[in-house]
Amino acid sequence: MKVEAHDPRNVTSVCIATVVGISGARLRLRLDGSDDKNDFWRLVDSSDIQQIGTCEKTGDMLQPPLGFRMNASSWPMFLLRTLNGAEMAPATYFKKEPQKPSQNLFKSGLKLEAVDKKNPFLICPATVGDVKGDEIFITFDGWRGAFDYWCKYDSRDIFPVGWCSITGDSLQPPGN
Repeated sequence: MKVEAHDPRNVTSVCIATVVGISGARLRLRLDGSDDKNDFWRLVDSSDIQQIGTCEKTGDMLQPPLGFRMNASSWPMFLLRTLNGAEMAPATYFKKEPQKPSQNLFKSGLKLEAVDKKNPFLICPATVGDVKGDEIFITFDGWRGAFDYWCKYDSRDIFPVGWCSITGDSLQPPGN
């Protein structure tokens, strides 16, 4: 199915994307006109994705993705061919992104499930290693530091324990 999506490498650009995979409540997206090396994941209720035609309704223009593989002058024709006869996600598929929590309630030692930023198709058991203001330090259980990262407390890449079980996502086992 086709959707409009913000290019994660150029967030001011909205592009045409194809849903190329689904894992639980997450969509694997590929920007049309780019290759599979730039696929990215979004939650089904992400504000980064919208129904085809939203850009036009708001007076914006669809853009070719960063690294568009053809000559830029061929973009309008490419866009026409891409959308002609394509299956487009209906409006009923799009849900409003939930409101962000008003404050950071995380504490060191709390358990959670988190996206592995180096392998974003993986969700792994993790622990809050540190808290500094609005930032939390994610440490992956059983792994030594190479995959750990800081993120905002309201990141859409961290989930409560049991989230994968509820959504049908696959939770990776802890490292050794």
